[in-house]
Amino acid sequence: MTGPTPTTTAGVIGLGAMGGRVAARLASAGPVHGHDLSEARLAEAAESGVVPAGSAGEVAERAGVLVLSLPGPADVTGLAADVLAHRLRPGSVVVDISTIDPDSARAAARSVASAGAVYLDAPVLGRPDKCGNWTLTAGGDPDAVERVRPLLEKTIARAVVRIGDVGAGSVVKLLNNLMFGAINAVTAEALAIARLAGVDPEVFARTVADSGAATVSNLFRELAPKIVAGDHAPAFALGLLEKDNRLALELARASGCPAFIATAVDQVNRLALLKGLGGEDTGAVHLLYTALAAAESPSAPA
Repeated sequence: MTGPTPTTTAGVIGLGAMGGRVAARLASAGPVHGHDLSEARLAEAAESGVVPAGSAGEVAERAGVLVLSLPGPADVTGLAADVLAHRLRPGSVVVDISTIDPDSARAAARSVASAGAVYLDAPVLGRPDKCGNWTLTAGGDPDAVERVRPLLEKTIARAVVRIGDVGAGSVVKLLNNLMFGAINAVTAEALAIARLAGVDPEVFARTVADSGAATVSNLFRELAPKIVAGDHAPAFALGLLEKDNRLALELARASGCPAFIATAVDQVNRLALLKGLGGEDTGAVHLLYTALAAAESPSAPA
């Protein structure tokens, strides 16, 4: 199976924080058609050279390589069954960068196969603004992976790593985000404890980050200063992290593995969402600790 030529038509369905960047970078390599339910996102994509389409089906009909960037499992399986199964070009490859569970990936693959096309679950390891330097963890047919690799590694990814069969890429992504959720929660918790124990959180964060201690991660270095500064502009919304961690928890349960930490993190995230923090950056979970600590303080109003 040969790879796409420089003139291969690509398509992107879902032009949000991830998909919009994907479409713009693909447009630098050749023709790209895109669709999103948001007119504003369509207009923004058009400014990057993307050809706006009136429906997802139109994109599916035109694309030899179709990228999906959708909010969750139901969006992917619904689109695959209701649209892609009937509108895809035979021989095309669907590259799904959405964060979904492996069972949903396999269901989408079956729908895509009914149209004579191939589905890869290839979610992203990397922040949206690092598009071009992402790692894609791909699950699916190895020949299809090699077919799309040149285009993807030229435009949106530093590396496309085939993990295994369909669904395997999603397993890696969910576990990666599970670790993100744990680091996010414990960072917020540690900063809250530091303040209540009489240590300036900024001093704690800076000292630990600069120490070279084995506990320090790049994510801690990124999150801690934002939490201390009260900067909760969403680089990664807490509501999305809650969804991803919930899917990882379901994966653990289905696999028969105890998930003590995942369960605790899930509870923290859900409580934060009940506080209305779902649209804030993940570090805003710190506000949950602040609120609960204030409520439990001996000086708090009865």
